[in-house]
Parts: sequence; structure tokens; C-alpha cells
Amino acid sequence: MSLSRDKIHMLIEWLGEDGTRSGLERSFYSVKELRTFASELNLNIPTKTPRKELISAIVSKSSQRIDKTIQELLSMSSSELLNYFDKVRPSKEELLSILGDLDFHPGGEAQKSLYKYAARQISETGMFQRVASDS
Repeated sequence: MSLSRDKIHMLIEWLGEDGTRSGLERSFYSVKELRTFASELNLNIPTKTPRKELISAIVSKSSQRIDKTIQELLSMSSSELLNYFDKVRPSKEELLSILGDLDFHPGGEAQKSLYKYAARQISETGMFQRVASDS
């Protein structure tokens, strides 16, 4: 029985990320099968990566809820981003990772309202990029 995104998503839904990691660590899947699945997820894993780290990367990638590229997010307005975030319910870590990729580092107050902060920052950056490209 091979791994699939649907199976991993179901495990994450049932067991959470930590439970899914533990389950995969104790599973019958070989490192080769895990590597094959990681490549299907477009993960670039070094060949000497230990099984535990490989599994952690697979679970982290599989638990991501934002399925749009940064460029797609930058093309959206603040209200579109807020609606999208409400729909997909990304984790705080996922939003902070995207903001970090854009070189934004929110302070304590902004983290209380992270969806709004992320939507505003991504939207404004996209607007500036669109204005700059029209010049």
C-alpha cells in the first residue's frame, strides 16, 4: 500500500502532526518508499537524511494548507487574502513562514491578529509590485 496525500491528510486530521509522525516512524514504509513520496511532494531531501527527519519533512509539507504560490498571494487584495485564510485555516507557523519569506517579522500585537496582518502585508506588497511593474 503506497502513501498518498489523501492518506497523510487523513492521518493528520485524525492524529495531528505529532501522531502522524509517530505513526509513520513505526510504520512498515521503507526509507525508499518515503523518499519516493517526498519527491512526489516536491521535497528536496538529501540522500543521507535520517528516516525521522524525512518523515518530519513529509508531515510538515503535507500539513500545509496554503496551496497558492507567493506570487498568487501577492496578486490578491487584503479582503481576498482574509477570505482565503478563513477558508483554508493555515497554521500560525505557515503564515509566519510566508511573511518571513517576504522579509516581514510581525511584533507581538500583530501576532494577535495574524490573519489580518498577513493579508494586509501580502496585499500591500503585491500592490507595490503591480505599481512598479506598470512604470
